[in-house]
Amino acid sequence: PAIVVHEINDESPFYNVSADNLLRLDFEVVLILEGIVESTGMTTQARTSYIADEIHWGHNFTELVTYDCFKNGAYHIDFSRFHDTYPVDTPRCSARELN
Repeated sequence: PAIVVHEINDESPFYNVSADNLLRLDFEVVLILEGIVESTGMTTQARTSYIADEIHWGHNFTELVTYDCFKNGAYHIDFSRFHDTYPVDTPRCSARELN
């Protein structure tokens, strides 16, 4: 399993975005995840996108992957929780205002 993040620094397009002005912006974040199926060598791709009102400020995605050490070290992925999030303590100001 891999974790992909976008660091919001002074080069990020989200550097000046705060919780209050997020919903007033007109944008779409397009995500493309590409990998190789190990058993076949075939490339696979998943795509999705988010518009402003689909972004939950101050939330993280719920963990989907668990490791079961009792089943020969098998990983389990619970896709029923794919869109689940939980709140985290996050300032409501922009990253620029924090610097």
